[in-house]
Amino acid sequence: MYQAVLSGAFRGLDSFLVQVEVDISEGLPCMDMIGYLANEVKESKERVRVGIKNSGFDMPIRRITISLTPADIRKDGSGFDLPVALGILMASDEREKEIENKKDNRQKKDRDQESETEMNANVNADVEADPQIFRKQTLVIGELGLDGEVKPVKGVLPILLKAEKEGVRNCILPLENMKEAENVKSIRLFPVTKLEQAFEIYQKGDLVDITMVDIKQGSSTRDGTDEVNITSDIPDFYQIKGQQQARRAAEIAAAGFHNLLLFGPPGSGKSMIAERIPGILPKMSYEECLEVTQIYSVAGLLDAGKGLLTERPYERPHHTITPVALTGGGSYPLPGAITLAHKGVLFLDELPEFGREKLDLLRQPLEEKKIRIIRNQYACDYSCDFMFVAAMNPCPCGCYPDRRRCNCKEHEVQRYLKRVSGPILDRMDISVEVGKVEWAQLQEKSTQESSEVIRRRVSAAHEIQRNRQGKFNSNLTNEELDRFAPMETEAEQFLAAYFDRKQLSIRGYQRIRKLCRTLADLEGKQRIEKKHVVEAVMLNQGMEGICRKGGEE
Repeated sequence: MYQAVLSGAFRGLDSFLVQVEVDISEGLPCMDMIGYLANEVKESKERVRVGIKNSGFDMPIRRITISLTPADIRKDGSGFDLPVALGILMASDEREKEIENKKDNRQKKDRDQESETEMNANVNADVEADPQIFRKQTLVIGELGLDGEVKPVKGVLPILLKAEKEGVRNCILPLENMKEAENVKSIRLFPVTKLEQAFEIYQKGDLVDITMVDIKQGSSTRDGTDEVNITSDIPDFYQIKGQQQARRAAEIAAAGFHNLLLFGPPGSGKSMIAERIPGILPKMSYEECLEVTQIYSVAGLLDAGKGLLTERPYERPHHTITPVALTGGGSYPLPGAITLAHKGVLFLDELPEFGREKLDLLRQPLEEKKIRIIRNQYACDYSCDFMFVAAMNPCPCGCYPDRRRCNCKEHEVQRYLKRVSGPILDRMDISVEVGKVEWAQLQEKSTQESSEVIRRRVSAAHEIQRNRQGKFNSNLTNEELDRFAPMETEAEQFLAAYFDRKQLSIRGYQRIRKLCRTLADLEGKQRIEKKHVVEAVMLNQGMEGICRKGGEE
C-alpha cells in the first residue's frame, strides 16, 4: 500500500518541500530508504522502527520502501523521522483496511446487500474526505526518540515560511518548536510530544477530538514596518569614562551602520566601547527579526521554546576561529560567524591576531552583504549584512609610538601591522584612536550619557534613512548617493580639494560621502554642509597612519 507525507528541509538559508513516499508490499521483511540521503537521514529507519514498537504500534513485517523526493537534492537532518513513521503507520493501516474490505466483499452474495454496502461505502468516503484533504495540506516535521517521543529539530521557521508560500495550511511539529513556528501567520499548528498523538491527528484530520491535542493558529499580526520592543542586558555607555571622540565615532557608526576601527594601547576601553554598540543600534523591524530568527534556527542556536529573536546579534569570535567557522560551510553547510552577526555587530578584537588569510575572506562579504559557499556537493547563499567593528593595538606590545614604554623594533611594528591588509583597512568607514584615560577623567563625578539617550538620536537618524531610502546609509549605491546625498557648494569644493590632495580611491571617496550623509541625518539636515565633510575626513585620519606604517599591499 502506498502513502505520501509532506515534509520539508533546508539547504543554506533556502528551504524546500520534500515528499516522503512509503510503499508496503509483499516480500522479505526489510526497510529501504532512497533519495540522496545524508547519514543522519539513513539512520532514521532504526529510530523509526524502535519508536513505532515502543509507541504500542505493530511494525509491518513486509517489504517497506521509503523514497524522499526530489531525489536530486541532498537531504540532511533528523526532521524526517516523524513523517516516515506516519507514512509507515498510514500505509499499514490502509493495507489492513483493504484486506478487510476484500474479505467482506467475498462474503457478499446478495445483490441487495452489495448495493447497501456500496451506499454505506459512499457515505463513509464522504465522511473521510476531510481527513484526506487535511493530509494533503499538512506538513509534518520532527525527530523521533526510541521511546516514541517527538523531539525538536532545526530550521522549522524557514521551512514553514516556504510551506506558507506553497499553500500548506497545517503543520504537525514538536511542541518545543511551537514558539518559533507561531511567527508564521496562516498555518494552523498541531504541536505534539508523542508519536501516537501525531498519528491520531494525521489519521483523523479535522475530525480529531480537540480535547486530545493542542491546536494553535500562527499568532503573529505584525507587519514589516513595526519595530519590536526589547529588554536587554547590554552594558551601558554611561559606564565609560572619557573617550569622547570614540563615543562620538560609535554613535555615528551606529546611526549609519558603518564599519568602525578602534585602535590604541591595551586597557584604553576599545572592547568596552565595542560591546556597548548593540545597545545604541536602532531596534529591528519585524521583518529583520524574522531574518535573524531563521538564521539561528538553521544553525540550531535557537533556544528550545524560544520564539522571535528581537535583539540585534553580537558576535565576538576568538582569533583562533577557523576560516570555515568564520564564513560558513563545512561538509554539512552551516552559517558562519559573519552570518550569525546578520543585522547586528561582528566584533573582532585584536584584529591583527586573526591573520591575513582569515581577514581577507571578509572582503567580498563586506561589499556584497552576502556570501556564496560553493563546495563539490552543494552551493548555498548566506546573508551577512553586519556592522563590522574591530579593535587593534598599534604594535605587538601596544604602546607604540610611546618609546618610553614601547621596546618594539621598527620592523616588528611593520610586520605586526601588515597582518591586516590594505583592502580590509580601506573598508573601514571610521577609524579613531582610543587614547589613554587620564586620572582626572576617572575621578569625574559627572554622569555620562546613557545608551538610551544615544539610542534615541541614532533611532531618529535611522527613521530618516528608512523613510528616505529604505536602508542604512552604509548600503547606499553610487547612484543612490547622487540622489539622496546632495551637497552644498562649499562642502563639495572642500571634498574635491581633499580628494585631489590625498589621492583617494573611489571606495574612500564614497565612504566619506556616506559618512557625511549620516552626520547630516544626525542633525536632521537635508543637505550636506562643509562641517559634515570636515568631520567625516577627521574620522578617517586615523586610518591613514596605519596604512602608511605597513597595512598597504
